[in-house]
Amino acid sequence: MGKFRSLIRLAAVVGPTAIKLVQTYGPQIRQLIHENPQYLQIFKGRLSLLSAGSGRAVKQLSERVSVLREQTAYLYGAANSAEMAQQAARWRDELESIAKVLPVLNQLERAEKKKMRKNIDKHVDELAAKIVQATLEDDIEDAEIVTEEGNN
Repeated sequence: MGKFRSLIRLAAVVGPTAIKLVQTYGPQIRQLIHENPQYLQIFKGRLSLLSAGSGRAVKQLSERVSVLREQTAYLYGAANSAEMAQQAARWRDELESIAKVLPVLNQLERAEKKKMRKNIDKHVDELAAKIVQATLEDDIEDAEIVTEEGNN
């Protein structure tokens, strides 16, 4: 229970998207952690993708996009359906487009750079939430965890 409590605390720090994930998938996450204690660290790492963090330097944003690209590659490879594979490919393409734009940010004037980075940050936040949720759902499905209602 202590491990799950620390996950709840982390979710509270990360923000509303992480809290919603923990609330929605709490029993399944708890079971995954119980069956595989290392999963706690894996999931904490994924939640950190949702964190705005301190500062949003282009380098930090680039690293975040890189990690998300790795996650989409994992999702694509682990896809159990054509629909999930297509979604992962779309996310990967979006992240590749963002990665190509990031080096240009340093060449923009300050006001324009700030505005563009804010838009990119928001888009990356939205993608991160979707990708983390999809990887969690994949983990739950792979572990064959079924809730009382019969839904994964």
